[in-house]
Amino acid sequence: MKRKTNTIFFILLGLTMFALVFSGCEAAEEEVAVDEPEEVDEGQVFTIEEIAQYDGQDGRPAYIVVDGVVYDVTDVPQWSGAEHFGFEAGTDVTEALTDAAPHGAGQLDSAEIVGTLAE
Repeated sequence: MKRKTNTIFFILLGLTMFALVFSGCEAAEEEVAVDEPEEVDEGQVFTIEEIAQYDGQDGRPAYIVVDGVVYDVTDVPQWSGAEHFGFEAGTDVTEALTDAAPHGAGQLDSAEIVGTLAE
């Protein structure tokens, strides 16, 4: 009797794991369905509307604009969460750096330049 109970237990365990794996796959497919911005070539020219797509949310890269230069701040620790002292990625932060930031644009040395803003 004990052998039959063990067999039933393992069958139920296997079915449960099978259900969990397939339910996890469906969730992953939904996450991939997020509208992703196009891949960037170095030196690309962006419009401000395109920059807004790079807001660092839902797995998207985080870009900011300073003096017409587009920076990728995705991996810059100070921009963790795609935000830095209330300023959000996906925007032109030139005025914020000029008017409010004590450090200016010099702190962006660790960020990759990915393009420029269209005039």
